[in-house]
Amino acid sequence: MLKELTATHHSPSGLVSQKGGPLYPLEEASHFIIYITVFFSTSAGRHVPFLEASVAGLRDAGLTGGEARCMELDLTSMASVRKFAADFLALRCPLQILVNNAGIMFWPRELTEDGNEAHWSVNYLGHFLLTHLLLPCLKANRPTTTTISSRVVNLTSSVHYIGSINFEDPNSKQHYNPQAAYAQSKLAQMMFTITLDELVSDQGVMVNAVHPGVVATQLFQHVAWATYFPWLARTFLKTPRQGCDTVVYCSLSPNVTHGGGYYENCTPTAPATYATRKELRDQLWKLSCQQLGIKVFGEEE
Repeated sequence: MLKELTATHHSPSGLVSQKGGPLYPLEEASHFIIYITVFFSTSAGRHVPFLEASVAGLRDAGLTGGEARCMELDLTSMASVRKFAADFLALRCPLQILVNNAGIMFWPRELTEDGNEAHWSVNYLGHFLLTHLLLPCLKANRPTTTTISSRVVNLTSSVHYIGSINFEDPNSKQHYNPQAAYAQSKLAQMMFTITLDELVSDQGVMVNAVHPGVVATQLFQHVAWATYFPWLARTFLKTPRQGCDTVVYCSLSPNVTHGGGYYENCTPTAPATYATRKELRDQLWKLSCQQLGIKVFGEEE
């Protein structure tokens, strides 16, 4: 069982905080912890061996009291998202933390099988649908012995500050710019965070957004300087373990007591003014529900 995570205790999974101090031991509220951290795969099954190795790493680190399970999810396919959610719910496992951290960046134009632009699908719309499908489980399994809530942590980016939402053409069918598509998707994730927290904060679920920093991962495969000068990436980018600090902090720290926030380096920071405008957030919410055929967000389908 995972008792606590501190600055001096870490595992190969990257569950470590450099902020210092213990993180909240959620297992006090139940006999079992489930972490779901989802990411995008360019081909079915490509990352399954990597995930299985991460699960083995947890066991090697001594975290053997619960069960860790690898489940595949392709966020370019809304059918895959629905299947993943159905398969997870069929396990009847408690769920207290959902981390939506999948992402692609600056990809050449690509439409998914659902007709969505890839950044829009992977970085935002797939997370919106997954959270909708798992929200009843998050509500039902909030910790009962403390005042802390179940948590949703959405990964955004500081790039959201320069983004805007093209409500008339969110899938960039008329004009495509990979930088603009990425910024739009990360802004949407920030707006989703604020609106969702307003919706569920009184129902035992807290929602925050995180900028993990600029991290040396496969996210940079379409960034020329990182590809041709990898030593620059190693010098100036965060390691994956450093990049997960704020994610883990917002997932587990008892110091995070309110939702609807935007965090950088384990510190709450003001999001873009655009993201806070209610009329724009309401418009995005309506558009997203229409694209996904959602009638009432968070209600079982």
